[in-house]
Amino acid sequence: KMGATQTTEISGLSREEVAKAIFRHLDDDNSKRLDVTELEGQGCGDMVKTYFANREQTMNEIQFVTALLATWKLDKDPEYEKKALQLIETAKTVKVGTVEEEKKLSECKDKAEMCGLVFEALDDDKSGSLDLKEVIKQLDPYHKKAQFVLKEGGKVDYSMKYWENIFKGYDKDKNGHVCKKEFSSALIEKFKDKEEKLFLLILAKMLKSANMINAAKGKKGEAAEEKKKD
Repeated sequence: KMGATQTTEISGLSREEVAKAIFRHLDDDNSKRLDVTELEGQGCGDMVKTYFANREQTMNEIQFVTALLATWKLDKDPEYEKKALQLIETAKTVKVGTVEEEKKLSECKDKAEMCGLVFEALDDDKSGSLDLKEVIKQLDPYHKKAQFVLKEGGKVDYSMKYWENIFKGYDKDKNGHVCKKEFSSALIEKFKDKEEKLFLLILAKMLKSANMINAAKGKKGEAAEEKKKD
């Protein structure tokens, strides 16, 4: 049991219960799964990402609890509790939310400019157009929208039909690439009946995803440069 000498929000809980409490705090989007974005953004990516148990690169609660208990198994209760409280505090203060993105988008003069801002973030190679792979990589890097299919011999494959259909809606001229104008027109048309606030939130989530993926790529690039120097 935790908290023998000082009462905290995890006092009296078992190690497994504490791990479940941490999971709930880290699960910012309430998806019942954690991905690298949520983990790295809240201070524990390096600790658990080696334990991912599926090709989606996500963890459910059971997988997270198992990973945490294995990682901290040698820690005595006071140290375990200290680490747990630090993670919970980080999760409370560092939300993988969209407040900054919403603010930035709200400063745009109209919906077309908002969509253009999102497009530029998604266009990570700065080619001036998006292809299907780029859209999936930026908006669904952990394949949460994948449809898994059991094939002959017990092999599991997955389909990205969800994103293929979305992309077809963007790609009006059917050339396999989506320019900024096509992207903006498609989004505005698709969500024309949505309230302004909801439209803003949808774009903010897209912008957040692209920004976090680009930031992660930037960190990898910096690490590679540092390694070269060494």
